Parts: sequence; structure tokens; C-alpha cells
Amino acid sequence: MKTSIIVLAQHFSMVGQCLESIRRSTTGSYELIVVNDGGSDEIAELLSMDKKGITTITVPERSGVASGYNLGAANASGELLVFLRDNMTVSKGWLKSLTGCMKRYPDAGMVGPVSNDVSGEQCIPISLPISSMGQLSAVARMFIKEYAEQVQKVTRLLSQMLAVRRNVYDQLGGFDERFGLESFEDDDFCYHAMQSGYGLYIAKDCFVRYSKPPDLFPEDPYWYGKLLHVNKAKATEKWGLDISQALLNWKKPITVSLCMIVKNEEQTLERCLSSVRGLVNEIIIVDTGSNDTTKQIAQMYTDQIFDFEWVNDFSKARNYAFSKATQEYILWLDADDVILPADADKLKELIAELEWNVDSVSMNYVLSRDEYGNAVTSLRRNRLVKREKHFQWIGYVHEYLHVAGNIQYADISVTHDRMHGNSDRNLHIYEKHEAAGEIFSSRDLFYYANELADHGLWKPAIEKYEQFLQRPDCWVEDRIRACGRAADCAAELGQVDGAKAKALQSFVYALPRAEICCQLGFLYMKEGQYEEAIFWYKLATELKKPTDSFAMLQHSSWTWVPHLQLCVCFDRLGQHEEAFRHNEKAAGFVPNEPSVLANRKYFESLGIR
Repeated sequence: MKTSIIVLAQHFSMVGQCLESIRRSTTGSYELIVVNDGGSDEIAELLSMDKKGITTITVPERSGVASGYNLGAANASGELLVFLRDNMTVSKGWLKSLTGCMKRYPDAGMVGPVSNDVSGEQCIPISLPISSMGQLSAVARMFIKEYAEQVQKVTRLLSQMLAVRRNVYDQLGGFDERFGLESFEDDDFCYHAMQSGYGLYIAKDCFVRYSKPPDLFPEDPYWYGKLLHVNKAKATEKWGLDISQALLNWKKPITVSLCMIVKNEEQTLERCLSSVRGLVNEIIIVDTGSNDTTKQIAQMYTDQIFDFEWVNDFSKARNYAFSKATQEYILWLDADDVILPADADKLKELIAELEWNVDSVSMNYVLSRDEYGNAVTSLRRNRLVKREKHFQWIGYVHEYLHVAGNIQYADISVTHDRMHGNSDRNLHIYEKHEAAGEIFSSRDLFYYANELADHGLWKPAIEKYEQFLQRPDCWVEDRIRACGRAADCAAELGQVDGAKAKALQSFVYALPRAEICCQLGFLYMKEGQYEEAIFWYKLATELKKPTDSFAMLQHSSWTWVPHLQLCVCFDRLGQHEEAFRHNEKAAGFVPNEPSVLANRKYFESLGIR
């Protein structure tokens, strides 16, 4: 890629160092053009002494950044234009880093470096002194080593140093010279590029030193602030909005790859795929060994179907599926998930306009709904992730997607279809790893216990929950769930006192949860201890619901269930008016609940309305 380096020379005291750094730190062939903005005799003399093929352009009257850059570009022949102000000092490998980014990202219309003491995302704090070329080279080597080929996609780049593809520069018509001396020519250029669909990137392995230049107008200390105000008004008049804010809050349509792993999903796959068809740009199906009609169903929706040899590791299969994606973002679903029409509409809106810097979108995962379609049990999952972040799945069973960065929490739900039971595959995987002598992580131990409980293996499940709760590194939400599930297992074994003790243990880790209180109330109800049951159900109605988005909550336990159970308890104690009151409170949440309606008929028979 032939490169033209265009230097805007405005400060005699800085031009020599800038040009020297280019000579010392740039490998390969390049064209060097210097625009003497203002016609400085000192700069002209300095340039005349340089016999190494500099093209010099002299502008008698100072015209500024946009005009100077455009004049340099008009005399350039390179496919890549690098615009550079004279107060910037380049370092070893700088041009290779910029051109490497251009080559790796075809959508990159322009690329900028990181630097010290500048504004925006390109600013990198530097604690080391940089007073010589040797020190600058040492800092540059550090960036090359630590950030090799790392980039950051942004919506704004500074004109202090900017690499632009020639064809992009020509399409955009160059820098807008209405902005005069400086300021807003870069925001304007970036906004135009973003509107035209080009990507803007920071090459994080390219460090260029910024030095504060001498003031152009020392007799007027407020000149830059006044110019900034005037140019902001010009930009607003040109575009009809504040382009700085528009770049900061940029939203755009995104493209999406749906990635799924499947095996013998003929009962659920079509419902899943039909719920999302039309929302995504491609569908990737990775089959781990189906022997039913799963593949034939998948072929109705996509031709991108890949076989993956099953190795008892869900994360490896999911990471393989992610590796096949080609779009900007990846959406993942399981075959027994479905996106209901109302949520599909919300997802469509999000895809049509997503903030540019979102790395992951977290959505609700509804595990169960009541007969009215309301979520009973739900949690959150990172469902839509930026492909370029290369987020990885971790864990061979009950795997999770390890994400970081800017996460958006969307009011969109993915619903789990519980009509179809799961196979024993998860449990068998855990058993194989245990038989092989593997030491489970705390997370895997918790999910192993869940699998045992789901399969009615109550005693082994309790043992695994006990082992889990003894670990020091367990997540508090998993501790609470482990106590509740262990209590359920003990109750199934007829160990009511043990069930109560295990439920109460959850209070060690956090404030009481309504789910646990309802569980305790039910245990006391089974023994006919209604006063004790009332205490726990009343407490459930008085608790403040956690706002933690990762808390796995049963909506019914925080709303109507405790009132309905209080109705039963008070009725058993002969307090019919109080029982009626709680039935009506339950009705406020679920007016058509069959138990609520049956209770009303019962109270009517007692003359209570």
C-alpha cells in the first residue's frame, strides 16, 4: 500500500523533531509532503536544507488544518494518506501498526494511534518520561509488545494524526475548510465517514507522542475557545445536530449470526428457528451427533450446518459454532428456547439501532411462565455479543459465556420451552468426569448437584450441595439456590427438620428471600403448624425485592403465592375474614387464578364477600 505522509508545519521549533522521527522510525518507501502553513521563512530554510526528497508546499497566509491537509492530499499519490501535525513525534513501527490495522479490517476508513495528553478514546496516560528519541522508542516497544495487533473501534478520531484510505478521502470530499484554523474539522470528517458506513479504528500498538505546541496567538489567550464555539455552531448548522454528541451516542443497524449447537432436537428446533427467522442475517447450526430428523429440519432454515465430534464438552462445541460466524454480532440460543412475538419485535428494534460501543446485550431468560404468560422464574444471560471481542465459553456442562466491556441490559426475554424434558446427557457427563478423578470447580459442583436433584437422586444431590457450600469461592446467588434445593431434596426424603435447617442456612449468606420464606412456610404447613407458617408467609410479603439483575427470583413468591397460602392458614385457624382478605390480595396479582376463584366461591358460601 503506497503511503503519502502529509505534515502540516506551523511551528518552526517542532518541525525538525517531527521530520527526524519520521526518518528514523519509518521503514519501507513512502512519500513525504510538508505544507508550510503561514509561509514561515525559518521553516522554509529548514526544509531547503533537507535533501531527502521532501515535497514542500508553501501557503503564504495561515489557512489552518483542513485547508493544509487538503492541499497536501491534492499533491499526494499514495493509496494511504497519513495526516500529521508538526507537534506529533512518531515512534518505531508506527506506520506498520496503522497499515496492519487497515489490512486486517476492510471496513476501516481511517485509523489513528494512541497518544498522551489528547482527548477522547485515544488518550493513554504515560507515567514514564519521554524527553528523547531513545525514551520514546522504549515506550513504543512496550506498546507494540503489550498491544500487538489490538484495535479499538470508535466513532471519533483526532486530526492530530490520522491515516485515511485515499478512496475514502475522495468519497468524503476531504476536510471541510469552513472550519478555518482548527477544531471540528476532525469531528465533521468522522461524522461524515460514519454516515457513509466506514469503520474508525484505534491501532493500540501504535504510540505517537503529543507535545503541546506554542500558542499561535499568544496575544489573545482566548482565541481557541472562541474558535471552538464558532466552529461548533458551524457544524450544527451543517448537520442539523450536535455532531460531537451524535458521535458519542452513535447508533446503527447491526448484522447478526445465530449460533446453535444441537443433538436430536426434532421436537423443538423448528419452533425455535421459526421464532427468530427474519431477525438474523445467518444461522449457524453445529450438530453434535443427531440420529433423528434434526438436520433435515435445520436445512429448512440454513445451509450452514456443521458436524462436531462430541467430546463431552459443551463449551468446545459452542466455541466452534462461534468460530463459524461472520456477522458483527452473535446471538446464541438452545433448541428448546423460543423468542415470543412481543420479544421478537423488541429484538428487531434493538438490531435496527444499537449503540456502537455495546459489547454484549444481556436479556431475560424465562425458565417458566404461569398460565397467563407471566414470567414465574427468570434470570439474565448475555445473549448477543460482538464477534470481534472473541468472547469464549467456559465449562463442559452448564457452560457460561465469559464477557466483559460495555454490557447493555435489554428488556427482551428468551423463553425456555419446558414442554420437552431434557435427556440424561448432562448428568452422564458429570459422572464421566467424576469417574475420571477430576476435581470439580465450585460452579461445576453446584450444577452437578442440580442435575442429581433434577433426576430425583435426592441423597447424592444433598451431598454435593453440602460439598459446594463448604467451598470458599461460591457466588452468593448460587449459595442461596443450593440451600433451597438441598431443602427440597431433604423434604423429598421426609427429613422435614433437615429441610428447615437447610433453608434457614441461606440467611447466613444474604437477607431472607421470599422464595425461602415460602419454602419454610410450606414445611410448617405440612406439619399443621399454621401459626409458624403464617410468620414465614407474612415475612415473604414484607420483603424488598432484590434489584440485582443476576438474582434468580420466582415472581410468584414475591407477589401472590404467600397471600394465597396465608388464606389457607388463616382459614385452618378459623379466621375466615383474614383468610378472605389475603385471597383478595392474591387476586390483585392473578385475578383469574383458579385457586383464587374457588376460594371466592367458598367464602361466598360462608357469607363473606
